[in-house]
Amino acid sequence: MSKPSPFTNKDSFAAAIYTAFNCSDSDVENSLLNLYTKDSIITVNQNRMSWEKFVPYIQAIRARTNSVAIECHHFLRDGNMFAERHTARGTGKDGTMTKVEAFTMGELDEEGKAIWLEEIAIPASDAEKTGENE
Repeated sequence: MSKPSPFTNKDSFAAAIYTAFNCSDSDVENSLLNLYTKDSIITVNQNRMSWEKFVPYIQAIRARTNSVAIECHHFLRDGNMFAERHTARGTGKDGTMTKVEAFTMGELDEEGKAIWLEEIAIPASDAEKTGENE
């Protein structure tokens, strides 16, 4: 029996993202495989990545941070399509605090894993300029 999809509701989605960014280094790929398949295509801010590029992308973020907190604000699912908005707050290895507003959408396979996902991530400094934080 397969695990429930993290794309069920905003809490399960936030928990899966949190785990991917805060698990041990040896568990990163397995945590990501809870959300995606090795055939998934992930696009972040117009940077299209296959699995081979996406895992190092996540590992690079993890290398710069001590912890990441995820707050999911909105989660919509219609059949195999989903859309979601969350805030990620990170504490860097140097103590710097970061905040990113992210908007995602994608399509899920029959197991509830993302076939493709597109994300627009807006750093808080840019969101303040555009009024996103108001």
